[in-house]
Order: sequence, then structure tokens, then C-alpha cells
Amino acid sequence: MTATLRLAARCYARYVAPLTLCSLVLFAPWLAFVVLANPPTELAHAKQLVVIAWLAGGTAWIAQYMMVGAAAPLVRALEGTKPSQLAALVAAIRGLAGAILPGLIVLAAVVMGTIALVIPGLVLLVLLALTAASDKPGLSEPLLDSVARVRAQWRPIAIAVAAILVVDLVVVVVPYLVVLGPLPAKPTPQQLATAKTMLMAIVIALPIVTPLCACVLAAFAVTARASE
Repeated sequence: MTATLRLAARCYARYVAPLTLCSLVLFAPWLAFVVLANPPTELAHAKQLVVIAWLAGGTAWIAQYMMVGAAAPLVRALEGTKPSQLAALVAAIRGLAGAILPGLIVLAAVVMGTIALVIPGLVLLVLLALTAASDKPGLSEPLLDSVARVRAQWRPIAIAVAAILVVDLVVVVVPYLVVLGPLPAKPTPQQLATAKTMLMAIVIALPIVTPLCACVLAAFAVTARASE
């Protein structure tokens, strides 16, 4: 596991710029929403923004799983001819584009598993974590490829997925406690306005931490392949 994390750190350190650009593209709808949103002037509106903040943090894993598709070719490239930043950006964009549809399939599978019973949803969340890193053709093959690779080292990957979910939680909790905090029954206009500031901090932090999360999962996919 140490070697895998070292590989992820190398990829992130070398290609943080192109990966962050791809991450910003993924989170662009959230960023646009916050920029265009009006500061709340009523308590109900401020509470809505708090709910949206939790929604952003709770769904960030979807973008992070898709970003694995952008990080995977860069992780693999570290063992060969290391591409330039521009070439890395092109490779990351291609990988990300190819990961959109598989990522949506993973989302549907996890949601259906969670609706059926919570445990199957959590299991699928781990088993399908490496789907976007697969170079298998079709729609089902990448999912099966992810399952096979995760089963080979399920414990460290489960820990990595749990850590990513904790990071997403922290990204929401810290701005909420530091910037906003529990709103009183009769908040001042300044207190209400900080709800937008809190949400802005969250949607800026999420695309910043996402590339590192993606590099970790991509590194597990590469090391799993190397151990086959």
C-alpha cells in the first residue's frame, strides 16, 4: 500500500495542474450555480444553501470516480516516457471523456444497490471504484475489470474509498463550522450572507482535493494490474 500511495503522490505532484483543470471542468456546474446564486436574505434560503452544500459533498465521489479516468493514463505514464504538461492535459481530457458514461453506470449501480439495501450499495461503491481506470471496451467490461482488480486487494482499496468519503465530509464540515455555524432563529443579514460564502468555499475545495483522490484510486488500478 505504501508503494501505491507513493505512486499516487508522484502523479499528483507532477501533473497537479492538468488534473486540477479537468477537475474544475467536472465541478463547473456547481461553481456556476454558486457564482450566479444571490446571497440569502431569509433563513429558509440560507438553510437551502446548507442542504445544497451537503449535497455537493455527498455526491463528490461521483466526480472523483470519473476523475480516475483522467489520472490513470498519467499514473501509467510515470513508468515510461513521462509526457509534458500539455500532453498530460490532452491525455487526461481524453481519459475523463471516456470515463463519463462508465461513471454514470457506476452511479446507477450504487444507487440501486443502496435503494435495495444499504450494504450492497456500499459494497458496489468499493468494487466499482476502479471502473474509470479500465481500458476494456464496452460498458460492462470496465465494471467487471474493476471488480476483479478490487477483489485482488479489496482491503486497502476499501480503506482508500472510506478515506475519500471522509475527505469529502471534512470539506463540507469545516467551512460550515468555521464560516457559517448553526444559524440562530433570527439571523442578521450578515449571518445570512455567509451561507453563500460557505457554499463557495466548499465548491472551490472539492475540485482541489479531487485530483489527489483520483490519483490514489488510479494508482491502485495500476498496481493491481502490475501484480496480475
